Amino acid sequence: MKKVFFVTASIACGKSSFMQIAKEKGYEICSADEIAHRILNEKRAEIYELFKDKISKNELIKDEKIDRKVLGRLVFKDKKELKKLEAFLHPRIKAEILAFIRANKDTVFIEIPLFFESKNYENLGKAILIYSKKQEIIKRLMKRENIDEKEALNRLSLQMDIEEKKKMADIVIENLSDFENFKKNCENFFKDLENEAL
Repeated sequence: MKKVFFVTASIACGKSSFMQIAKEKGYEICSADEIAHRILNEKRAEIYELFKDKISKNELIKDEKIDRKVLGRLVFKDKKELKKLEAFLHPRIKAEILAFIRANKDTVFIEIPLFFESKNYENLGKAILIYSKKQEIIKRLMKRENIDEKEALNRLSLQMDIEEKKKMADIVIENLSDFENFKKNCENFFKDLENEAL
């Protein structure tokens, strides 16, 4: 029976690792971030028009692609600019995700970092939260993005608190220590899914 799962978390919690495991198990997967990255490049001229009063074209567009780090610095320090970008991207991403769901007859997994924040996909499937504690998220984010604690906290503050997300999720998969433990938790989830316990 077809099931739709939306995979979400806070930044640096392990969503991509979970999605990779789902893919290896033969499930169809889709990533809102990958769709967003493609749209950013395809619509780079329109994106530049949104932010041209804040940034030069040479800064924002390099080798005919949006420089995501430059764009990230701009929108992550100003909620108004972030809202502007989201208003442009979200309807386009949603249209592609709905088409993906319609095109697949079997169980699918869709990675959406801002699932609870956007409220765009309510009642379309179950929400899986990849859960880590806030301090662990900050540590991973600092290491991954090579940023200081202040910048990591700032980025985290733009998303709903992970504890709030935990209360709203249909399924919680914990990523609290090392990768082996996390992988075991993922395997348990897939076992339940295959046994139709979910």
